[in-house]
Amino acid sequence: MGDLLERQGLDFTLPDLARESGVATATVYRHFDDMHELRAEFYNQIVDDLLDAFRETSRGFRGIELFRRIGEAWLSTSRRWVKAATFIRSAEGFLQRVNAGDPLSAGLHEVLAPVIQDLIDDGVIPPQDLRYAVLIWTTLFDERIIVDLRTTLEWSEETVAGQLGETVLAALRAPKLPNTESTP
Repeated sequence: MGDLLERQGLDFTLPDLARESGVATATVYRHFDDMHELRAEFYNQIVDDLLDAFRETSRGFRGIELFRRIGEAWLSTSRRWVKAATFIRSAEGFLQRVNAGDPLSAGLHEVLAPVIQDLIDDGVIPPQDLRYAVLIWTTLFDERIIVDLRTTLEWSEETVAGQLGETVLAALRAPKLPNTESTP
């Protein structure tokens, strides 16, 4: 599916997927009822890959070192699917999906929020709403931004991870506006 998405966007069918995969059309229909179900499964695999990479990365690290390593893992892991992922975005916001109990969005939040808390505890960034901080992090590491930086600006993975990480930290260091609520 990733190869088809990269080449054709959303303009393919389940029989096209069967031909691309070298399996019978009936085999594809045995696993997926429609394109919506297929896109959902592709999204699930993407987030599962990220979560696995983040959990593997987090062993033995904390604070700013863990933050940077997660950024590197994000870029390294996304190499396989980043362009394809730009075609399967949700119309709902990230925090909406977290609040609705979407296991994948909630999983990302559960993995990233403790890293943000470490940054707060270590004085790297000021105290702030963890939901907001994770939202900023996931927004700046958006696949469309990664594609632009990698393909249009031709930055290396290391440069993209480093620059986006520093941008996230700068955004999270921004002074809090007086009317901003402060719930963790």
